[in-house]
Amino acid sequence: MDVVTGIATAVITAVVLVGALVIGGFVLLFRRRGDRGITSSGPTTIEALGTRASSLLVRMDDAVREADEELGYAIAQFGADRARGYGEALATARGKVAEAFRLRQALDDAVPDTDRERREWTLQIIALCEQAQTSLGEQDARFAELRKLEVNAAGTLADIRSRIADGTARLAPARATLAALATSFAAPTFAAVAGNVDEAERALGEATAGADAAAPSISASGVNDVTASLDAASQAAHRADQLLDAVDRTARDLAAAAEALSALRERTRKDLAEAAAERDKAPDPQTTQGIIDAMAAVDASLAGDSADPVAALDRIGDAVAHLDIALASARNQASRLAHAKAAYEGTLVSATSQIAAVREYIGSHGAGVGARTRLAEAERQYELAQAATDPVEALDTIRRAVTHARDADALARY
Repeated sequence: MDVVTGIATAVITAVVLVGALVIGGFVLLFRRRGDRGITSSGPTTIEALGTRASSLLVRMDDAVREADEELGYAIAQFGADRARGYGEALATARGKVAEAFRLRQALDDAVPDTDRERREWTLQIIALCEQAQTSLGEQDARFAELRKLEVNAAGTLADIRSRIADGTARLAPARATLAALATSFAAPTFAAVAGNVDEAERALGEATAGADAAAPSISASGVNDVTASLDAASQAAHRADQLLDAVDRTARDLAAAAEALSALRERTRKDLAEAAAERDKAPDPQTTQGIIDAMAAVDASLAGDSADPVAALDRIGDAVAHLDIALASARNQASRLAHAKAAYEGTLVSATSQIAAVREYIGSHGAGVGARTRLAEAERQYELAQAATDPVEALDTIRRAVTHARDADALARY
């Protein structure tokens, strides 16, 4: 809790230090935006502003995801040089949305906020989202014009047909992958991608239909007015690739989780042997009983089902965390650091898998601002954990990432 409080306090302190400059800039921005600014006839209460900010944040989170896909299309269609501006605009928009999510997390955390702070941070969220929207909108308009002038329709069609063929060739292996997952893991572990192959097959059918519809109107040279059909076909082929990639990614993540689980079980058994030695040297009966209870919980976690390796990693990791607390007074610093390094590896695998799964679920099914905020915080904690040099701090941080990812998943599916 001290670490969490420290992070929240740091966020508040930073906001206070730069508040005067930032708010001044935002006020000027809002006045210049006229009807789109929040100083016009828009909502003024904190609650109404919060509703607007949440709506904008969800829309812009979706817009950034869609723009990421659009950038891939733009690079494939026009080349990296012509798409560079789009990439820069996307990076800017992504940074603004990430900053908006950090502000939203500050509003949602356990640290009480004054009404002034809530209003200022909410106004900043709205402004950041509008700036991101403007940045992406300008690039969208530019590429819409480029597509109207597209002269390489014949080459684009050939590329789409090649991607359709590649995607079709991936269908059977992907079905085999799902069948293999069903024999090794519990159904909920890959439920998010269980229908991906069928959906990818439908998307490839749509891509084929779009390509077939465009083909008769394409000439080898000159401007071809088939951009809409080709774009739709290209997007469908890209969607099929994403769906099949998700199946492969899930298989890799589950295999990595199973491997990490095996290693964690082995390390945990050694931890139990160490704990038994510390139990016998405990300074008082209360410490002894605490170690005994924690060891029993670890034993129970090891005996649990392994068909869901990610859940098993979490279960054993939670039990080991409680054992760490029970042993804290008996362990020396070197021992704590070594144990933290070992525990970090398994927790990192769990965090990687859970964050990827939630990100994919939100991308495919959508979610409210609460789930998106928790996911953004999980991703932030994940990055902080990887940058941490203190093993204990890294372990605490990656555990927070797992907690936020779990919360995001629960909110997304609620």
